[in-house]
Amino acid sequence: MITKEEIGRRIKKMREEQHLTLKNVEAKAGISATHISEIERGKTSPTIGALIRIANALGKDPAYFIEDQELGDVSFIALEDRKQTKCERAPGFKEVLTNSIPSGKIGSQLITLSPADSDDIDLHSHEGDEAVLVLKGKVRFKIDGKIHEMSEGDSIYYLAVQEHGYANCSSSDEAQMIWFASERWVS
Repeated sequence: MITKEEIGRRIKKMREEQHLTLKNVEAKAGISATHISEIERGKTSPTIGALIRIANALGKDPAYFIEDQELGDVSFIALEDRKQTKCERAPGFKEVLTNSIPSGKIGSQLITLSPADSDDIDLHSHEGDEAVLVLKGKVRFKIDGKIHEMSEGDSIYYLAVQEHGYANCSSSDEAQMIWFASERWVS
């Protein structure tokens, strides 16, 4: 859990990076410079309302100040730095294309599906939105009971609260797709 000292350190860091004085933030946030100083020094915790107003004054999402890990505003992963891990939903592997950022609302993965030995599709549902672009091969999606046969270049978007899953259609060739999700995860 993040401490009040760490929240204060992040606020001060952002303020100083923007060359703002405590009085500048006071004017933008409507919170006294004295109170902001106490927050920055870890003497007091900001209320949720105060944190939101300070974050807005600094042009940051409030999540930036309370994330367990200090995250950047941009996620860059070089090709040589991508790690392959086992795909949980179907035989194959995945590579995370984007890491989390504060209040991140979308993530992406490159999923490579091994040739399929069966037509089984692991169905699941959860909050969020998802979209997929098939890059190679053929992928069978089942969404809310309906089958969608997809080929290279095809794309699909759906609400993830619908029961859904996917599988490689081929018993001899790999399939590859880029998966985008509005749910949040930390890689």
